Amino acid sequence: MSSDGVLVRLEDVQKWFGDLHVLRDVNLAVHPREVLVVIGPSGSGKSTLLRTINLLEEPTEGRVFFEGLELTDVRCDLNAARTQIGMVFQSFNLFPHKTALGNITLALRNVLGLSKEHARARALELLRQVGLEGKADAYPGHLSGGQQQRVAIARALALRPKLMLFDEVTSALDPELIKEVLDVMRALATEFHMTMVVVTHEMGFAREVGDRVIFMDHGRIVEEGPPGQLFEHPQNERTVKFLGQVL
Repeated sequence: MSSDGVLVRLEDVQKWFGDLHVLRDVNLAVHPREVLVVIGPSGSGKSTLLRTINLLEEPTEGRVFFEGLELTDVRCDLNAARTQIGMVFQSFNLFPHKTALGNITLALRNVLGLSKEHARARALELLRQVGLEGKADAYPGHLSGGQQQRVAIARALALRPKLMLFDEVTSALDPELIKEVLDVMRALATEFHMTMVVVTHEMGFAREVGDRVIFMDHGRIVEEGPPGQLFEHPQNERTVKFLGQVL
């Protein structure tokens, strides 16, 4: 943990893709046990911001810190830092030839070096945590989209990260499957006090579970605040317009 108690810090981050300025002057701090929700229109830089936190996207300018360690320093051991940061994507990215159990135990065996028995025991506990204890031997092709996404969450939790990143994890799901995934995320926040940064279009989740909500537009953090404040009394006209379209 950094001396000021901040888990993640972004300082003056800029990101260009060619001539496209995707992140502009981003400064952000995330505190332990905080659920930070990022909302905004498509193309506003939300996913790029999320991927910059663990340097899946490297900033063109600026610095990124995790637990006081500068990830943007070329001397940083990024692989070691990333074991503390779990990430779940819109696409499930499960190995189709491995069972739900096998998808989770892979990192436990290869990264942590756990024995087969210990890896299996932890994986089964994680499947129980996401409500899939009966699907340990099922392959991804035999699981619904919501079930696959819950396996992906369990896999991301396997290394016991200090931070979880969620990138629009329900946007590829049918409406009836969204609730089961959001329920797992809600439990992570309320029961396990997991530090989370969540990019989502689910405004109900943002309002209910978020400790702080950020609204992004054209690569900038335009407005931020507690959910009640941002949703009920937005101050920026772009926030007002966006919320008027989605609520």
